[in-house]
Amino acid sequence: MEFKIGDQILLHRTKAEKQWNEKFDQKWDSSFYIHKALENGAYKLQLEDKILKKVAYGNRLKIYHVKQQLLSSVPQLGTQILLIKPEDIP
Repeated sequence: MEFKIGDQILLHRTKAEKQWNEKFDQKWDSSFYIHKALENGAYKLQLEDKILKKVAYGNRLKIYHVKQQLLSSVPQLGTQILLIKPEDIP
């Protein structure tokens, strides 16, 4: 898969898979952006305002998909929530 400049991506933490003490840690780091595409599937990454010195190869990257929150599950402004005590239930 080829990435475009500005794509928000996840970077695989290959080192974490090989260490027992990091077995249950997250395997992907987020909030990276593609800064520049290089040769052989290599990319320069940007983290906020900083461009990383090391390159990352495409086999360690995947597109970051933002999850949409269901607005119906979040109370809107002005919505009143009625709390009922168990002893008030007939």
